[in-house]
Amino acid sequence: MRKALIAVTLALGTQWASAQSSDASTVERGKYIATAADCAGCHGENLAGGAAIASPLGPIYASNITPDTRTGIGGWSEEQLRDALRKGRAPGKGWLYPAMPYTSYTGISDADVSALYAYLQSVPAVNHEVRATDLGFPFIRPAMIAWNALYLKEGHTAGEKPALGESAERGRYLVEALGHCSACHTPRGVLMAELPEQHLGGAFVGGWQAPNLTNDPSGLGSLSDQELKQFLQKGHNSGAVAGGDMGLAVSRSLSHLGDSEIADIIAYLRQVPPVMTQTLPAAPSRPARVDPDTVEGPITGWRNLAINATTDGAVLYQSACASCHGVDGTGTAGPDLGRLRDLRSAHPNNLVQVIAGGINLKIDGRHILMPGFRDQMNNEQIAALARYVRSTFGQVPGSGPDEQEVTSILSDKTPVSWLINYAPALAWGAIAVLVLLVGWVFARRKA
Repeated sequence: MRKALIAVTLALGTQWASAQSSDASTVERGKYIATAADCAGCHGENLAGGAAIASPLGPIYASNITPDTRTGIGGWSEEQLRDALRKGRAPGKGWLYPAMPYTSYTGISDADVSALYAYLQSVPAVNHEVRATDLGFPFIRPAMIAWNALYLKEGHTAGEKPALGESAERGRYLVEALGHCSACHTPRGVLMAELPEQHLGGAFVGGWQAPNLTNDPSGLGSLSDQELKQFLQKGHNSGAVAGGDMGLAVSRSLSHLGDSEIADIIAYLRQVPPVMTQTLPAAPSRPARVDPDTVEGPITGWRNLAINATTDGAVLYQSACASCHGVDGTGTAGPDLGRLRDLRSAHPNNLVQVIAGGINLKIDGRHILMPGFRDQMNNEQIAALARYVRSTFGQVPGSGPDEQEVTSILSDKTPVSWLINYAPALAWGAIAVLVLLVGWVFARRKA
């Protein structure tokens, strides 16, 4: 009897240890899913939300997804989380806006939803009331029912493409479902749905240009696998530095993936049907040399720019940029400007954004920092500096921007169709016409 009792006790102990190990592995898998899905990119490193996500319709506030029962998702069931991820519907909110990329997350597997739920319920709860999103009429949440009927295919990510081979298939899952890359890198149509025929072909988001991710020469076709790997893991290579939201995606998500996952992502991106966009001019063999003795101006340091009215791009460059990028742009502490893709792009958006806002990238204990000059330069000066570096070091002739374009870029607005732009006026106009029509019909019947 005693031996039997000991055997039962040992068996129960083994089962308990196995369950504990299984629970721990599920939570660890969920942490990986949350990292690959870049949840922290919008909801913050503590996942308590509150950040305003810029959208063409107005700010959308990222919700608290910690297990706080009052302000977070502590009262949610796993099924409710699954509905939020796959159907865009959440308790207390109703229909979500696709700033929460459920058109991509809808492809997340059942097992990974379960793991993500376990992880989100395990993180520290934060009592943080997030401001309610109000986009105004007609962009009310119930309107998403019609939008979802048109554009959401539950279980199938937006614009998904087939993949050949196990590595590319794993990469497809990381790119299309978890990474939701298409949310920024795919152009959108009249009603702001992604255009499948231009999948990952590049788009404009919040004043930035999200580049073409297809294997066309105008996209990733001109980059080697090693260059792409370095950018995804480190946030920079010889031709690019990640800024803005892409910098956050690298620092909080992509840099935490392993070599095998990065290889899978690259394998899939190489198979995405190419989309041709405007090809970058080749990097100059050597940037034009600049003699600092020929640059005249009263500015002696970048901190003095705010009190100086010069719009001479050369003077601005020597004062604000030369200490890191070199007098001739070949780089010292900073990169060689002639090799930067954003400097040679047909669109100056990213260059303007970096000049204004700088770079602040923390990866693997290393801090890549470039100061922004929005407080030291006005928009006319930023335009002059952008024109100077594009023409001098990128050797892109006649390349803007002017002051008006800089103002537009720094407004962080995403271009939208005329229908979306005038939707409130059109909606109220339609209601007025309907009221008049009903009144006319009623008057005729009464007569």
